[in-house]
Amino acid sequence: MVSHESALRGIRFARCRYAALPWRPLSAREVRDVMARARASARSVDLDELARHGFCPGDEDTRRVHLLASSSASRRRRENVSIHTMGVSPRGATLLEAAPGIFSVSVELAFIQCCATLSFPKALALGYELCGTFSMCEGIWDGWDCDEGSTDPSGYLETEPATTVAALARVVARMPHVRGVKMARSVIANLLDGARSPMEAIVAGVFHMPISLGGIGIKEMQLNRRIDFNRLASNASGMPYTICDAFIPSARVDLEYNGGYHAETVSRIHDENRNRGLNALGITVIALNHDTLRDVEALEAVGSTIFHRAKMRYRDRSREGAARRVRLLNGMREAFGLKPC
Repeated sequence: MVSHESALRGIRFARCRYAALPWRPLSAREVRDVMARARASARSVDLDELARHGFCPGDEDTRRVHLLASSSASRRRRENVSIHTMGVSPRGATLLEAAPGIFSVSVELAFIQCCATLSFPKALALGYELCGTFSMCEGIWDGWDCDEGSTDPSGYLETEPATTVAALARVVARMPHVRGVKMARSVIANLLDGARSPMEAIVAGVFHMPISLGGIGIKEMQLNRRIDFNRLASNASGMPYTICDAFIPSARVDLEYNGGYHAETVSRIHDENRNRGLNALGITVIALNHDTLRDVEALEAVGSTIFHRAKMRYRDRSREGAARRVRLLNGMREAFGLKPC
């Protein structure tokens, strides 16, 4: 039974390979049976097989895997293998069958376990990844630093969501004593479903997070919200609808992250048509790019504009608040392999 960071590796590997997580969830009876029989002896652990499924690095010299055993009696010391224990069929535990004879903790439990060793910004970034429609490639977890340049990072692939905020909350409520659950609970309270890329996740994290945690404090935000156009908007745009990256209903504002590909002719024309349609509905489009997401003062100015349109006052311009925002922004950027601002 694979757990902790190794389970996250396997989840990323499967999502990137299959554009979804195809692993089969076990029934409660199967979970009890597997956990009762789980062993982690030298004879029973095949690191080569685990590497083929993405649970540990392919390089034999750097392989390390985290495994789960039902009791300390099931532990066997072995180099490059970390053994964790969990009682047989604890309340809320779920396992997934990744391959014949190879099982992993659920996405939700792996998230909680990883939260035990992550800072808040990095745990938040992981939550957006698992609840979003993108998955980081394994180089990110190994500390790989992409060349951001003037374009988006390339260390991720589009995929189906691995879980949802609601599913994470249910597992956290059922497993209150697992190490990492306190951090996981804080992240889930401020997490949104549906981010389509690391940069969209950063936009959501910075603008949606409460001011006390380093964000701008925009509570009402919907990621990838579909807006259906009326006749006037359709005539102006030539489109029946559009998908907003981050829609704030109270301010009638759409935050759009424009990566490098938006400079291409086809993308630029699409953006212009979309903007005309949204403007016809009284919705203001604010475009952000990779430079904006490196400038805390620019982000604060955008936040102030949104508050003004919502007829609210943006109150946190203190030096301490700015420092919190820098920590949050840089923490999420680092989690996604981006250079700090």
